Amino acid sequence: MILSRYKDIPTAGTVVKKKSSNPMIFLIRGYLILIVLGTILLKCPFSLKQELSFVDAFFTATSAVCVTGLSVIDIGNVLSYTGLWILAALIQVGGLGIMTFSTAILLFSGIRPGFNQQALFKSGFTSQEDIEPKKILIAILPFTFVLEGLGTASLFTQFGDLPLDERILYAVFHSVSAFCNAGFSPFANSLTDYQFNPVVNTVIMLMVLSGGVGFLAMSEIKNLFNFSTRAIQKISLHSKIVLLSTAIISLIELFSIFALEWNGAFSSLSFGQKLQSSAFIAFSSRTAGFNSFDMLSLRETSVIILIICMFIGASPGSCGGGVKTTTAAVIAILGINRLFGRERTQILGRTIPEETVGKAIRVVIVYIILTFVGTLVLLLTEFPGTSVGSSPSHLLVVFFEVTSALSTCGLSLGLTPELSIFGRIFVCIFMFVGRMGALFLISAVIQKKEGGAWYAEEDIMVG
Repeated sequence: MILSRYKDIPTAGTVVKKKSSNPMIFLIRGYLILIVLGTILLKCPFSLKQELSFVDAFFTATSAVCVTGLSVIDIGNVLSYTGLWILAALIQVGGLGIMTFSTAILLFSGIRPGFNQQALFKSGFTSQEDIEPKKILIAILPFTFVLEGLGTASLFTQFGDLPLDERILYAVFHSVSAFCNAGFSPFANSLTDYQFNPVVNTVIMLMVLSGGVGFLAMSEIKNLFNFSTRAIQKISLHSKIVLLSTAIISLIELFSIFALEWNGAFSSLSFGQKLQSSAFIAFSSRTAGFNSFDMLSLRETSVIILIICMFIGASPGSCGGGVKTTTAAVIAILGINRLFGRERTQILGRTIPEETVGKAIRVVIVYIILTFVGTLVLLLTEFPGTSVGSSPSHLLVVFFEVTSALSTCGLSLGLTPELSIFGRIFVCIFMFVGRMGALFLISAVIQKKEGGAWYAEEDIMVG
């Protein structure tokens, strides 16, 4: 692989810069190939118990690879045991990332990955440029498989009413799906039958949280206490913001749902059941998409809160999507600093670089535009000609579904299975954009322009 971004080719006394292979394009192709491969495998007779159209197989494979969880089929009734194992494998590879497995294969084969591949791989998990990919893999893979193994063992004890082979499959499937923040479940009603099972609820919440905070933060938490020196190690500003923002967002969501649904969807539940259901929503709705009760029973205000939390999503370097908790935190920190008249974006005794602040603003703007456009498109294609008076709830449902797809959350208010063929393909595109990251896709096709003219400033009135 070429080390520099361009290679110089002299022609007629000048040097022409030719783009070398873009590693971002390599990553996009890798995910597309995996989706196509998954579609083909899911269409094979050994993967099916019922007939499955090509579009639905493509949608299911895309949702699995993009760790979204939206589904147009009942995967437990349509897919065979083999099909579910294939789906779990797609979720695992899609969750940890193409670069993780391709880099691991090269390293374990004794082949050193190219410079661009190393840089792209490291950028997905850490901001430290001097760390070796092998060290990242050694930290990620054992951590992932140990946690998923513990999750599988715990869930296995709770699925005692199932046959042994199905019990093993469902335990592994839910563990992988939870850690990778996919939200897929072979059960027809997701986890509604286990709504008040404390073990299932706790395991799923912990797995979702572990896969959603990012590997850098989890690594620093794991090494927080040094047993040899009996001292607490310092953690980075990144991990502090991840932990604080995750805790704040989750608690706000928990108590908001708890209060709003006290006399609503949770009216018939005991205090403990209300608290448990609210906690499950708070920890799984932002990124995973598991549901333990009928989503259509929620108040519209609760749905709006879920939309906001899905939009924020998980943390950088994790299996989840959304604009990311750190992005939302940077925007909030920026606003607070400006309100108090500070020119710099400061938090916890540190100043966040303006480049990072600018990137956070760009991410939020792009995601807002995409969500707005996606909502308009699906309203036009799925509900053409309807008026506000005849269908007042369509806007919120479509808005919810688009946000869920773009943030790779996977929660649904029931619209996804009813989508037209165009609507399903359109949602597939949004799931893919959400998994890759909107700014990542833009930077893959649009090169940054260096230099440019500087123009004189002229003020305008705002506010």
